[in-house]
Amino acid sequence: MKRIRNTIAALFLALICAVLLHGGAAFDQPCRVWVGDTDLSAGGSCRAGGGTAEYDPVSRTLTLTDAEITSGFRGSGVFSESSLTIRLQGSSHITGEISGITVLGRLSIYGGGSLHAEGGVGGLSVRDSVLVFDAAELLAQGRRALRWGELHASPMDTVEQTVGSLRAKAPYTVTLQDAGQDAAGHLLYGPGLFERFQVRMDEAVPMPNTPSREGYWFGGWYEDAQLSAPFDFSRPRSEDTAVYACWIQIITLSFDSWSGSEVSPVHTAWGEAPVLPPAPQREGYRFAGWYTDSGLSAAFDESAAMTADRLVYARWEKEAAAVARGIDVARYQGEIDWEAVRADGVDFVFIRAGYRGYGEEGSLNTDDNFLVNLEGAQAAGLDTGVYFFSQAITPLEAEAEADYLLQLLEGYQLELPVVMDYELASTPSGGLLGRLYDADLSGSQHANNCLAFCRAVEAGGYNAAVYAGVSMLEDRVGQALEEAGYPVWLANWTVQSRYNGSYDYWQYSASGRIDGITGDVDLNLRYVQEPEQVEGLTLSRYDNVNFLFWDRVPGAEGYIIYRSEPDGSGFGEYARRSGAGGVTFSDYEAPEGCRYLVCAYQSVCGKDYRGPFSESVG
Repeated sequence: MKRIRNTIAALFLALICAVLLHGGAAFDQPCRVWVGDTDLSAGGSCRAGGGTAEYDPVSRTLTLTDAEITSGFRGSGVFSESSLTIRLQGSSHITGEISGITVLGRLSIYGGGSLHAEGGVGGLSVRDSVLVFDAAELLAQGRRALRWGELHASPMDTVEQTVGSLRAKAPYTVTLQDAGQDAAGHLLYGPGLFERFQVRMDEAVPMPNTPSREGYWFGGWYEDAQLSAPFDFSRPRSEDTAVYACWIQIITLSFDSWSGSEVSPVHTAWGEAPVLPPAPQREGYRFAGWYTDSGLSAAFDESAAMTADRLVYARWEKEAAAVARGIDVARYQGEIDWEAVRADGVDFVFIRAGYRGYGEEGSLNTDDNFLVNLEGAQAAGLDTGVYFFSQAITPLEAEAEADYLLQLLEGYQLELPVVMDYELASTPSGGLLGRLYDADLSGSQHANNCLAFCRAVEAGGYNAAVYAGVSMLEDRVGQALEEAGYPVWLANWTVQSRYNGSYDYWQYSASGRIDGITGDVDLNLRYVQEPEQVEGLTLSRYDNVNFLFWDRVPGAEGYIIYRSEPDGSGFGEYARRSGAGGVTFSDYEAPEGCRYLVCAYQSVCGKDYRGPFSESVG
């Protein structure tokens, strides 16, 4: 369509130039012009029936406004000795005994009206040619519609011609434009649509190309600016026509999957509810819906109409067999009422046992309230573990911290791991300092320190774990601990963590409030997983003693040994071994012919979560 419009425009320009060039030389000569019996050669106007006729000798343009003109000079309604341009306003009718219009040169007709010219011999007597353009309409009638000259018609003109009648219609103009408001009634701003092209009279408007506007969908073409009626492209037309574009504002719903799989934005029309995409995936988590804020305080209503762009956030629930609430304490919490703590719903606690100074000497110290807190928590029935604030810069120093801690724990049983608190020391304002910070270790060096501590603790008969922040864990430490099968206690104070590594404990707040404790206290969650199946169980009998061996199960709190008597009466729980590293058992009371099964377990407040049984041996 654009190519056709360009061709038409070029032809139209060429024709107009031809008119001007042809008449240019003649304009230097006097030109006699009569309208009926009135000589308007010098210019001026006259009454013409119920209308008017006005002539401009400079441009040689005769303007007819609803004129009624009858035969005059030389038997013509209008006579011109040279080229003439007629501009039409309204509907005009010219008659003559010989010709309606006689022009001894070129005749050009334009404007927004119609002209009916008829004569006894010819409707038009034109020495040169006739050009009809703009939105003008010409009807010429006589024994011959056009004497002497010829009609110049563009491909867009509509021409009907017989011997005695000639009808010429210039094309009508179609304007494509925005409606000024979108489909919802909101004002449109910025650069908009404005395009014009011409269509042959009595033909329908061809379907335009689909336009585009940033931030909107195109909603179709309409007859009016109020978008009340779709445009009828099947109806032939003969008048200038405006076609209005309907725009539908695009509302974008974006998704923060919070370390889950990526979710592409969804686009919907203003005022409509979005169609949500499939839920994202995150290993080890269950998707729990979209929320309107990063604090996950309000669920997103997917059935509500969208009126503005929005970002929503994924909420995740970590997959676990059980989730327990806990705290961690040090001497900073002062005297604690442990019965009140237990009554407030706390299931477990990590107690600081000691710390290494972050000065150059790095001395090892015991927390002032360690024993009183440990004994009070255990007496209240809380699952307990301990931690040691480390500043170890070598594996040897990490082992020394573990040995120091094991001495403090001598004679005490723990349900939870012995934890290496591995973090950089900081000032109250958040600045970093201390011997571990100054050592500027690599991620692998940090990992080696943590592994050395854990191995030493496990060798001492306790389960081991490491407490660290996201940046430390992501710098090789988390991967190394997961590969070695040691639990992670994640420090990340937020509504939910973006850390995608493995962790069993999560410290999510440093400003919790718990009955029985004055002031703020750290809040934690424990994710209890059912342990993996025990593999590699073997049995050796020597000197009337059965010796069992099996492979270590990462993260196990301990193992349960089941025994079946020689009479085949079935398996029953027989003994337990605590600690993930306790992978042997000696049965000194076993008669020959006993069989055994072993499973790993995790426990929360005395409730066991057991993994699958091993293959039986015996």
